[in-house]
Amino acid sequence: MTDPAAGYDAGDRTHVSERQKRRRLQSQREDEDLVWLMNQREGRRFVWRLLKSCHLYESSFTGTSATFFREGERNVGLQVLADITRLCPELYARMAGEPQKES
Repeated sequence: MTDPAAGYDAGDRTHVSERQKRRRLQSQREDEDLVWLMNQREGRRFVWRLLKSCHLYESSFTGTSATFFREGERNVGLQVLADITRLCPELYARMAGEPQKES
């Protein structure tokens, strides 16, 4: 299938290969960004606040349609946590301990 607007032809192996390469590079860059962020004290504070605002460790059940909204928030937190666990689990442990030290 040809996408004339983008000049992309899904039947052309070269086009497919180039697009896959760009996606791999983008994914790698995103992973590196997260690791960089987690290596900064300020970045860990930000991520901790983000995970907290996602109510990751709370029940999302309300008995109303608000449950769906809360599950959406929680899903974002789970995705971020999965990336951290995959890329730099030792920094998650460090981050989890830091707020208690500052209290």
